Amino acid sequence: MQILYDFDQLPQTLMLNPGSIVDYDKHIGVPFLSNVYAMGGASSRDVNYNNLIAGTEGNTEVLRNLQELGLSEKEVFLFHQQIEVLNGGLRLRNPDYYLSFGMYQQTDGYSSNPQDFIDLYLYGNDQNQDGNPEFDERFQANHVNAVFELVGVFHVGINKKVSDKLTIGGRLKLLSGSLGLETSSNEGNYYLTPGGLLNEPYAHNYENLAVRLNTSGLLDSFDLTDDIGSPAELMAGLFFMNGSMGAAIDLGFTYKASDELIFTGSLLDIGMISFKHKLTTMDFEEAIIPSEDFYDPSGKGLDYWRSLWLSDELPLTTDEKSFSYFRSPKLNGSVRYEMQRKVKQDPQAFRNVRADLSSDYLTSSFGMQVFTEFRPQYPIWAVTGFYSRQLTNFLSAKATYTVDKFSYYNLGLGVSAHIKSFNFYATADNLVALASIKNSNYQSVQFGMNFIFQ
Repeated sequence: MQILYDFDQLPQTLMLNPGSIVDYDKHIGVPFLSNVYAMGGASSRDVNYNNLIAGTEGNTEVLRNLQELGLSEKEVFLFHQQIEVLNGGLRLRNPDYYLSFGMYQQTDGYSSNPQDFIDLYLYGNDQNQDGNPEFDERFQANHVNAVFELVGVFHVGINKKVSDKLTIGGRLKLLSGSLGLETSSNEGNYYLTPGGLLNEPYAHNYENLAVRLNTSGLLDSFDLTDDIGSPAELMAGLFFMNGSMGAAIDLGFTYKASDELIFTGSLLDIGMISFKHKLTTMDFEEAIIPSEDFYDPSGKGLDYWRSLWLSDELPLTTDEKSFSYFRSPKLNGSVRYEMQRKVKQDPQAFRNVRADLSSDYLTSSFGMQVFTEFRPQYPIWAVTGFYSRQLTNFLSAKATYTVDKFSYYNLGLGVSAHIKSFNFYATADNLVALASIKNSNYQSVQFGMNFIFQ
C-alpha cells in the first residue's frame, strides 16, 4: 500500500503508521466502503492470464502451463484483499491524543513456487515423458512454503503528539480466524530407485522427509476433499464464533527534523494466530516404500496420489491438530521534503484536512519510502520514490515509482477529494500494465469513503 502510506492524512494512513500526524478532530468511515483493497501478483513477469488461463478448461491445464514456464523456486505468489466494516476515531479530552478503532475482513495468501512438487504431481518420475522412469532424481520439499488465511481484525489504536517534532502511536489487533492454511520449514526429498525384485521393480524413497500441511476449515480429514463451510459459517468465523483467535500490535512514529524534512516509520503485525476449528493436519514422514505400481501419475493428477494414500503406499498420515504461526511482520520507512506555496483559498465550499481552513498555503512533497514484509523463506521488499501535491484546497494527488520483486517499472497514482466533510480516495498500482492487463503479473486497486471533521 505504498500509495496510501502517509497520503493526505487519510484515516486509513493510521493503519499503515499509527504514529502518523493527525490534524483532524474525528472521523467515521462509510461502513464497508471506507477501505476496499485488492492486490494479486507473481514475482515472475511470465505469470499472467494469457500464459496461464487463456484457452484452458481446468485447473490441471493451468498448473501444466505454470510448470512449462520453468520458474525458479525463488519465485513467489501473493494475494491480499481487505474490506473495512467499520473505521472511526476521535480526539480525546487531552488534545494530544487521538483514538481510532474499527474492524476489517482480510484475506491473505502467499506461496513460494513449489516447482519440484508441481513437476512430480504432473509427470511423476518420467519428467522427460519418454516412457522410462528416471532414477535418483531428487524432488526437494523445502520449496513448499505457503500461508493462507481469512480473518476478521478488530483493532484500537492511540496516537500521541509528544511534541511539535515527534508523534508516536500504537495499535492492538484482535484476530478471529475463519479459514487457515500453513506449511513451512519443510525438508527432505523424494526419489525413485530400482526395487531389485521382479514383483517390485521400483522403490519410492522418502529421504529425511518432514512435510506438514495444517488446515482449518478447508479440507475433510478423511478423503482430503474441500470442506469449506457455508457463507454463514465463514462469516461467523470472522466474529470469534469458532475459537480460532490471535493478537498483534502495530507501532509507528513521525519525526519532523525541521519544517521541511520529515521521517516516518512503522512496524506492523507483530503477533500470532492460533486455529482450532475444523482441523486437518497432513504429515509426510521419512519412509522407504517399495511398490509394484508403475512410477508415473501422468494424466491422472490428484486421483493417482489419493489412490496411493488410500492403499497405504504414501507415507501420509492425517490428524486433527490445532496449529499456530507468527504473522508476517511488515516494516515501513520514509523520508520526505515538504514545500508550501501561497495560493488563494475558498474555504466556504471545500475543506482542507492538511491545514486550517483559513490557511493561504498548500503543501507538496517528494521523498522515498521503503517496505519489507518478512514472509516464509523469502522477504518481500519494495523501494518507492513519490511526489505528493495538494492541487487545490479540496483535491490532492500522489504519484509513485516503485521497484520491487514484481516490477522494475511500477507507476502508481492516488487521488483524494474533500467536499466539505466528505472524503473520497482511490489508488491504482502498476499503471503501465493496465493497457494490457491480461499480460500483467501484478495489479492492485484501492478506494474508500470517509467523513472527516475538523
